[in-house]
Formats: sequence, structure tokens, C-alpha cells
Amino acid sequence: MQQPGGCYGDLCVTAIDRKGNRFEYITPNTLTFEAARVMSHLLVGDQVADFKVLRLGVGTGTVAPVRSNQALGNLVHQQPVDDVIFPQVGQTEFVATLDFITPANGYDLTEAGLMCANVTVLFARQVYTGVPKDENFRLEFRWRIVFT
Repeated sequence: MQQPGGCYGDLCVTAIDRKGNRFEYITPNTLTFEAARVMSHLLVGDQVADFKVLRLGVGTGTVAPVRSNQALGNLVHQQPVDDVIFPQVGQTEFVATLDFITPANGYDLTEAGLMCANVTVLFARQVYTGVPKDENFRLEFRWRIVFT
């Protein structure tokens, strides 16, 4: 889904059980109005850590995302992303894994957010089919942003 500013992308959530079986869910992402502000600061070379997209948050909110979102509906856990890769020119992919044992266990996770380093700036948000997180599987989040 094309977003204002020529960006779009998707979120892939993969549940992986202890035997290696994989269950995948892919949905278009929603970039927030804050995403444009973050990119504007980075374009002029601002090195302020507040504008570096470095964290993933997960929660139990179910309200559909809109560009004016400034936080997850109900944040239950946030952590640094594990990796940032550039699969093609004009694409950035953020990868984060919630391992088998995590503070998010015991929650039916239904939303994710890509956050800046200070955790107060929400870059993107998406809801997805609920996943009851427990110690029997880990979740991998692959969040791709495409610049057109």
C-alpha cells in the first residue's frame, strides 16, 4: 500500500516452533506521520538518536492502525531490533526476534510497532492475527520499508 512520501512496505510475522515448523503472516504496514518527521531529520544529517529506528514493540491492541498513531494500543514489550538489512536498492528491512523465553510470554500479541531509539517516537504500526505467545515458539518480525 503506497503511503504519502513515496514509501510503503510490509510486516511479516513468523511463528517458529521448537521443531522448526513455520507459520507466517504478512500484512502491509502503516507508516505514521512521525515517520516523515524522522526521515526529514535524517535527510539533513541530524545524528540525534531519537530519530534512529532501532526498536520493536509488541502489544495487545486491536484497533486498526492509522497514520496519526503515536503509540501502540497496549504495549507489553519492547526491545532492540536484531538486524537491519538492505535487500535491494531503496529497501530497508528491520529484523527482530522474540525468543522462546521473553517477557511477552503469556500475552495474545496482536500488534507491532517500529520505534525510534527513545521509544517515544512511533515510526510504523500494524495489527495482525492474534498470536498467544508462550515458551513453545519464537516470533520473528521482518519489517520492510520500500522507498519509491
